[in-house]
Amino acid sequence: MATPRIKIKLNLQYHCIETEIKKLYNRRVSMGLKKGLTNELEREIEGLKTALETFDFRRLRSQHRQLAGGKNQWAILNVDHHGIPEIDLPIAKQGK
Repeated sequence: MATPRIKIKLNLQYHCIETEIKKLYNRRVSMGLKKGLTNELEREIEGLKTALETFDFRRLRSQHRQLAGGKNQWAILNVDHHGIPEIDLPIAKQGK
């Protein structure tokens, strides 16, 4: 049975994607040290770490304005069963 994807919501209202991923990574590591690691928490930590090490944040922010933060924006960090992270962006509503 394949391991399900992990979805981590990124709140970009007050800061950019890079800062949000760093904050979430640090929180998850702290939680793991305090409460112990579960399989899911370990996968989240690894996915966040891989995103920090491999994403070109400058390019992401320039190509997708919402990833620069500062507005009521969010995105989803998906981590697949191989530990590979990718970003899903919400679709903007048309005509409003």
